[in-house]
Amino acid sequence: MGTRTLGLLAAGAVTLAGCTGGGEDPETTSTSIATPTSASSPSTPSTTSSSRASTTSSGGATPSSSTDDAARWTSPPKAATANTRQGAQEFAKWYTQVTGAAQHLMDGDLIREQSTSGCVKCEDIATFADSGRGVQHPSINPYEDVTNAKVLKWGTRPTFQVDISIPRHHLLNDQGEKEATVRAEKAGIAMRLVRSSDVWRVSEVTLAYRENKS
Repeated sequence: MGTRTLGLLAAGAVTLAGCTGGGEDPETTSTSIATPTSASSPSTPSTTSSSRASTTSSGGATPSSSTDDAARWTSPPKAATANTRQGAQEFAKWYTQVTGAAQHLMDGDLIREQSTSGCVKCEDIATFADSGRGVQHPSINPYEDVTNAKVLKWGTRPTFQVDISIPRHHLLNDQGEKEATVRAEKAGIAMRLVRSSDVWRVSEVTLAYRENKS
């Protein structure tokens, strides 16, 4: 069984392992996220040249063609934009969900739009999300269930830990066929935020913890 591992983020960017072969319904776990190996720069937000279709539904689209759902994740909710402790906490929770949506939709630009251009691990996560095309991608947004968010450090570059509950789900190919099953897990992601152009951006992410549900 070959596990597809992504060395990157800490707060919800835990990426799904793609496991093929070894039975009708092989089960694997989320891939581990490595601590960032280089400091990230809290500079300008990254940009994207991709265009997006307008949303036509509020969810429930098929994983292989649900790009209409991407509009939901292009701009943070109002509560996550305030230049306050609560606003930063809400953004950290929302960003965690965005990383899962990017994998589900195979759209790394969703992550890039909410990260600084110097966030190396953010780009790693985004690249991994893009790489799901033609390989495997999660059948759902695996990081949508945020269970807790807490401030680890407050200041000009606040740091948060976001805990998530990852449900058991499947990995699909481009035809929407199930290729593997991902077991349920709990995970925590840590991220550092910066304020840029009156919005929050992620400048660094790393895995806080990961554990299988009993």
